[in-house]
Amino acid sequence: MKYDYQILTIVDHGVGERLADLTREKGARGGTILVGRGELDSRILRALALADVEKDILLTLVTADQLDAILESIQDAPVYRRRKDGMALVVRTGGQTMNNNTEQELISIIVNRGYAEDIMNAARKAGAKGGTIMNARGTGKPDDVKFFGVTLVPEKEQLLILADRADSSAIQEAIAALPCLTTPGIGIMYTTPVERFVQLGNKTR
Repeated sequence: MKYDYQILTIVDHGVGERLADLTREKGARGGTILVGRGELDSRILRALALADVEKDILLTLVTADQLDAILESIQDAPVYRRRKDGMALVVRTGGQTMNNNTEQELISIIVNRGYAEDIMNAARKAGAKGGTIMNARGTGKPDDVKFFGVTLVPEKEQLLILADRADSSAIQEAIAALPCLTTPGIGIMYTTPVERFVQLGNKTR
């Protein structure tokens, strides 16, 4: 089956599985749940070390015919406790012409572990409202560092930052200008146009 879109749904940890069940009822063939942490845009919470919130990132591949029904099932799911309780982003999959006239962009950064906090601080100062951080690892290659004969694969962090198109360039420039990221090969950054963006939450509150 050829899929036309990917839905990225970012919600509190534990909610992703319930949303995956609902999307399957609407025709999705499954989904992948990644675990990360959200960076809340609150100076007070950050000062109290409470700004990091564990998140589920549900990745769902859909066809153009399935998109509306599956996105609606995510938006109307009876699983949200707060008025603002997550978000869903729709991006086109490879092989399609990207829509460059969208209002938002998804900035993705993959770097060696330990740089995420500096990157998020720079992004906020440039206009970002928050982001999601996931732990990852690089793939092994012959020149990786070895310790007692065991290949050590570099630990990575991937950051996802939703930005208004008008702010995206400034955020990227602020990140690229960080002194800690000037070493060649330390990471990559790329953007993807967001076709649709939905704020998730309890509509009755």
